[in-house]
Amino acid sequence: MTIWILTLFPQIFERVFTQSIIKRAQDRKLVEIKIINIRDFATDRHKSVDDKPYGGGRGMVLRVDITIGALESIGPKPYTILLSAAGTKYNQRKALTLAKKKKVALICGHYEGVDARVEEFVDETISIGDFVLTGGEIAAMTIVDSVVRLIPGVIHPKSLKSESFSLGFPSSPTLSAAFEYPQYTRPEKFKGLKVPPVLLTGNHQKIAKWRKQQAIKRTRKWRPDLLFNIKNSLPRQAKRG
Repeated sequence: MTIWILTLFPQIFERVFTQSIIKRAQDRKLVEIKIINIRDFATDRHKSVDDKPYGGGRGMVLRVDITIGALESIGPKPYTILLSAAGTKYNQRKALTLAKKKKVALICGHYEGVDARVEEFVDETISIGDFVLTGGEIAAMTIVDSVVRLIPGVIHPKSLKSESFSLGFPSSPTLSAAFEYPQYTRPEKFKGLKVPPVLLTGNHQKIAKWRKQQAIKRTRKWRPDLLFNIKNSLPRQAKRG
């Protein structure tokens, strides 16, 4: 898989992408990450990439001609995403979809915004949450990290199946279901807090049942909306005649 990131601040990515799982994935040639500096495509001697918005208003807007010039430098257009607070909210299901693509480009917005015409050149616009960031760089890191770990060969498949948002219901195995169950390790006792006895029994059937119950319990406590979405996503049973 090849991922291009179009940004005004390429140096931000240097440390993040040279550590841990992402580094190992690159070393093993499972993914190639290419950073494109949008400013390299500026046409004036000041290397300006933004301008005042038509109609007035605060801030500066990233220019469409320079942004798309950077995108077109890639060659044949990859699946392209504009990162914006106004986009569709990102989730694990989207990460799974992107992990299956061979070529993806992420455009990092900045300043007051991006010329709206950029949206006509991308496949979709994505937001990582209902909040505003200074730019799209942190969002790009989030997406790259979540996608790379799903590429076959990067992480063992068994490890991925038990993660948060990957616990499927039998009637819908691919449906994101709940948070991951709570994990424990040594010491067995710490300041009056003990590891749940069931985890010490060695009874894998009971442990599996307990973990499923705990995953749903945690989800109900912290994100009840996920359980609501699951219930409404399951196929309705046919009425009995």
